Amino acid sequence: MLKAKKKITHKEIKQDKLVTTYYQSREWFGKEENKKKMYIGLGIIAVLIVAGFFYMSSKKAKTEEAETKLSAIINLYETEKYAEALNGDPATNTMGLIDIVNNYGGTESGQTAKLYLGNCYYNLKNFDEALKTFDDYSGKNDIVKASCISGIGAVWEAKGDLKKAAEYFEKASKINKEVITNQENVFYAIRAYSQAGDKESAKRMYDVLKNEYPKSKYLNDTKRFESEFKN
Repeated sequence: MLKAKKKITHKEIKQDKLVTTYYQSREWFGKEENKKKMYIGLGIIAVLIVAGFFYMSSKKAKTEEAETKLSAIINLYETEKYAEALNGDPATNTMGLIDIVNNYGGTESGQTAKLYLGNCYYNLKNFDEALKTFDDYSGKNDIVKASCISGIGAVWEAKGDLKKAAEYFEKASKINKEVITNQENVFYAIRAYSQAGDKESAKRMYDVLKNEYPKSKYLNDTKRFESEFKN
């Protein structure tokens, strides 16, 4: 009489696969050429780990250097010595904003330096360089980002393109709702749209200022433009 075949359980299948895999692995590692491949692979991983460690250490050191150098030059900027702030002070070994941006642009402080550099160019009436510098910002700080976009608006305003200036001021006000300069940029947008003759956009931004910033000091300042966009 034929006996019924034994039913193989899921557990037995898993165990069989495990045993098969074990012996296959032993056979693979037993070959000299495969051992070499394994050692090369482990060596590459080790090199990557060491390289990653040194990269992070170097990046941290670079960040700290950039912060120190930016702090050192801010005094010249705040005392409106813009030309000196651009180029630094060799007598005190103080690096200027141009060199900080060029050498530390990969750090947040190097990116922040672009805001100060752009402002220096703007105040020296070098509007093309100011525009290029503000537009080159790629850092992660929303306050600095909004300020650079507002800076672009200021450049276009100085160049006489009021409509484009207003658009950048409006854009700056929308980067992040928590940015402290938002209401200021909304006001600048109202002013530029009004002066550009775009009553509809000026009124729209006025409604933003009135509804979102009901206690803003800029509401009073806006009154001198009301006749230009309320009619």
